[in-house]
Amino acid sequence: MNCLDFSKLIEFLKREESFLVLTLIIVTIISLVCFSENPLYLFIVNVLLLLAYFYISKREDKKIIAIGAINFAFWGVILESFVIQKTNFALRYKQDMGLLYVPAWLFTIYIIFMISAIFTYDAFKVFIK
Repeated sequence: MNCLDFSKLIEFLKREESFLVLTLIIVTIISLVCFSENPLYLFIVNVLLLLAYFYISKREDKKIIAIGAINFAFWGVILESFVIQKTNFALRYKQDMGLLYVPAWLFTIYIIFMISAIFTYDAFKVFIK
């Protein structure tokens, strides 16, 4: 009994939306590496990447994803800042937002993380019968 369908996964990965999400992930990693010393620039680049993603994406549920991702990012940043503070700053970022103990660009990373998680879920939904 075979429950994995590689041919459907390959077809899923060939879709324009898959290419778009994978490009978003790769360019985000590159921007983190290249601009980690300039948090404002990194934040702006990531916002532009997200705007481009939502503009280009043909997903019918992209508004729901955007609202859900912003909610996820908001609470993720708040919770991470709380954990950093309550663990006596066991984790530190080089630059933070002052009031919160995380950099502003982390908000955009949480949004990209959620988009990636939804993409992974969609891929496994196709791959596993």
